[in-house]
This record gives sequence, C-alpha cells and structure tokens, in this order.
Amino acid sequence: MREADEHIQGTLDLELQQTLENIITQFVKERTPQGVYNAAALLVDTRDVSIKAMVGSADYLNAVIHGQVNGTTARRSPGSTIKPFLYALAIDQGVIHPLTMLKDAPSSYGYFQPENFDGRFVGPIPAQDALIRSRNVPAIWLASQTRKPSLFQFLKQVGITKLNTEEHYGLSLALGGGEMKMTELAALYTLLAKDG
Repeated sequence: MREADEHIQGTLDLELQQTLENIITQFVKERTPQGVYNAAALLVDTRDVSIKAMVGSADYLNAVIHGQVNGTTARRSPGSTIKPFLYALAIDQGVIHPLTMLKDAPSSYGYFQPENFDGRFVGPIPAQDALIRSRNVPAIWLASQTRKPSLFQFLKQVGITKLNTEEHYGLSLALGGGEMKMTELAALYTLLAKDG
C-alpha cells in the first residue's frame, strides 16, 4: 500500500522562492568539486510559521541525485541542529547555566564512547562555548542529565512524529540519532525565535 502524498500548506512568496532557488543552484555549483551535488532549503516566517520558500532538491529532473526526492519532507538525521533544544532543556531544568563548566574529555556510557567531529577533546569548556563549538561529549552528558522531559520526551511533546522508542536511540539522540523532516526541524526553530 502506498502512503498518500504529503501536502504542505504554505504561503510561498515568488520572489523569495526564486531567490532561494538561485542560492541553492550557486551553492551546489561552488561545492561540486568537494562532492556536493544536491541541497534542500526551507524559508519559514517565524511570526506565523508559514513557509515562504521551499527547495526540495537542486534539480528536480536529475535522476542521478534523486532530484524528485523532496529533501524538506524526507526523514533524515538532524545532526547537531538538535543541540540547542537539549541545552535549553538543561537550562530550564537547572542542570546548567551558560557559564557552567562542562567536561569535554574521553567518556563512556556503557558501550557508548562519544567522540567529537574533530577527534579531539578540549577539556573544561563553558556550556555556551560547548554549544557554539558543537562539542559532542558535553551534549551527551547533558542528555544523560535531563529528565521530565528528556530530549526524546520533548521532541514527542512538540510533535516530532514517527520516532522510534527512547530506548532505541539512547543518548545518541542528542547527536541527531533520530530522523525528522526539515519541516519539523524548522517548526522547532520557530519555538526558539519566539523565546520558547
């Protein structure tokens, strides 16, 4: 059985749409030598959460890049873009404040030994800098400390659909271990734009 096609209601702005399409075309063109052949983007008005421009792929007719797959509605790992919500939860729960010193050093949680993208550890680091520099090890520690809601519970509360169980992801959810749509992630970011 085939799922019904998804429909998104939005208020596209033709000028913004054309601008975003041009930006995506230029972005891919400049980065093709580095192996970038496709991109997707979404422009959302935070005042009313309406979609002003949406580009699902760099070239709809290009089968090589699967151009007919809409990257804004496909489920993908959000990667580190989920970290600001984890830090916000930790602040709300009194686990940290922006200048709390966090440990960025080799750590293990059972069999899970998180690493940073650069393969290095910086030692003690203020929470605000750990977030700005997107350090993975402090984020995993924060995920282990947040409760009621945990990051998983928060994502479910705000409407991220089709997540597996919390046990399935464990602490890796803090590093983008779950999948979500770009449209869902954009809606999450409008929460930050509206001060939570």
